[in-house]
Amino acid sequence: MTKKYLELVGISKGIDVSKWQGDINWEKVKKDGIEFAMIKESHGKKSTANIDAKFKENVAGAKNNGIYVGTYHYSYADNENDAVLEAQFCLENIAGLQLEYPVVFDIEDKEQHKLSTDQRTDICFAFCKEIEKAGYYAMVYSNVDWFTNYLNKDYISKNFDIWLAQWNVSKPAFDCGIWQNSDIGVVSGISTNVDLDVSYKDYPQIIKNKGLNGFSKSISNLKIGDKVKVKNAIQYDGKPFTVYFPDYEIIEIKNDRVVIGKDGVVTSAVDINNLTKS
Repeated sequence: MTKKYLELVGISKGIDVSKWQGDINWEKVKKDGIEFAMIKESHGKKSTANIDAKFKENVAGAKNNGIYVGTYHYSYADNENDAVLEAQFCLENIAGLQLEYPVVFDIEDKEQHKLSTDQRTDICFAFCKEIEKAGYYAMVYSNVDWFTNYLNKDYISKNFDIWLAQWNVSKPAFDCGIWQNSDIGVVSGISTNVDLDVSYKDYPQIIKNKGLNGFSKSISNLKIGDKVKVKNAIQYDGKPFTVYFPDYEIIEIKNDRVVIGKDGVVTSAVDINNLTKS
């Protein structure tokens, strides 16, 4: 990997790939420090949609080498109904898979310029809601120009995570779950340049704990007042925090969100499955 890539700060480092990367040696990719891969699943409307020629091969190669996987669909939708159909096509292709990273709606096609900002935003919602309805973690991908000028970014980010493409800068323009920081990355095992990504959330933990993306949700018997230990220093929203004490007290429980603290003082909110009894 490039030195610049290694210096980027995030929870984990990844790539995104499609058929254009050709045959990938995933063992070498793993040895080069790549922890996750966002793999192109398909593109287009359902009636004419195409699964990426390397999708199944790339998923198998990544998983067989211990690399976490998410998928993305490149959209041509120009209305909400088409977006739903695209989501359904996507769901057909990922059925039976366990995905540790989100299922992503990639919106950036020039044919969608003719639509209004509200229409483009509604298309994102239609796709993502259909994905969520099926029990998957949905996300929206686009570049900084689109999120700034063609989509209602604030409205989208209040409901779904953002995967932001912004190259040649030292940090992303705004908060995002994943930042695609380069399109000219060099990674062992890939003969072409490749997009480089940084994840700011522990998606494998979030997704598994919530029982999404083909995983079964675990059950906890914790209750208010219990003394607990934090398994991983990750907040409920997926962001890291500093664990100062060997154990904490449970102050509040709401579904899978648990507020923990010390001597009655709130410290953080974490996922219930990220705790064990002391």
